[in-house]
Amino acid sequence: MQVIIETLQAVGVFLAGMVGRFGIFLFMLALLVLPALAIAAAAHAIERRHRRALGLRSVAGVLFRPGARYAPGHTWLAARPSGSFAVGLDDIAQRLLPAVTLVELARPGSEVKKGEPIATLHGGGRVVRIGSPVTGTVAGVNAAVIRDPSLVKRDGYGRGWLVALAPRDESWMSLPGGSDAERWIGDEARRFARAVEARLGMAAADGGELVAPAPWLLGEEGWRNLAAEFLGS
Repeated sequence: MQVIIETLQAVGVFLAGMVGRFGIFLFMLALLVLPALAIAAAAHAIERRHRRALGLRSVAGVLFRPGARYAPGHTWLAARPSGSFAVGLDDIAQRLLPAVTLVELARPGSEVKKGEPIATLHGGGRVVRIGSPVTGTVAGVNAAVIRDPSLVKRDGYGRGWLVALAPRDESWMSLPGGSDAERWIGDEARRFARAVEARLGMAAADGGELVAPAPWLLGEEGWRNLAAEFLGS
C-alpha cells in the first residue's frame, strides 16, 4: 500500500509540475501574442476609418474612390487645395505588381506631356512606367512613397499617391468622374478579369468580378503584354 501511495504522490507531483509549466507557457504566450493582436486590430480599425474617410467601395471586385477622375492608363486624379491634382494608381494598376519596393518620380517643375512617364515602379522583378494622364507641370512629388514604396499598394488611393500635376489646360475635365467613372472602372475590372482568365485559364467569379488574379504568373512576355494593354507601359 505504501508503494502505491508513493507512486500516486510521484504521479501527482509530476502532473502538477506539468500543469504549472504549461500554465507558465500559456502566460508567456499571452504576453507575446495579445499585444500583437491588439496592434493588428488597431491597425485594421485605422485602415477601416481611413477607407471610410475616402469613401472607398468595391466595384466589380476592385476598390473605387468616388470623387476622383480616372485616366485610361489606370491612374486617378484628385483635386488638391493648391489647385493641382494628386495622381495615383487605381486598384487595377496596383494588381499588376506583386509588390512595390522602389519608386522613382519625375522632378518637380518638369513639364510632361500626356503619356510621358511621371513615375517608375519596381517590385517583384517587374518594372512599370506610369504615364501622365494629362499634359502639365509636375507641381510636387510624394516623398512618403519614396521612403516607403509599399504605400503605393497598401494605400494606393490615399497616402500612396505619386505626384501632383498642374494641368496645362482643362482637358482633364474630359476624364470620367462620378457615375461615369464608376461605370468605367467596373467595365475595366471585368475586362481585366477576362484578360487574365484567358491567359491563365482562371475562372472569373460569377458576374465577371475580379477575384485576386496573379498576372505576374503569366511569364515575362505575357505580363508585359498585359501591362501594355492596361497601363500603356
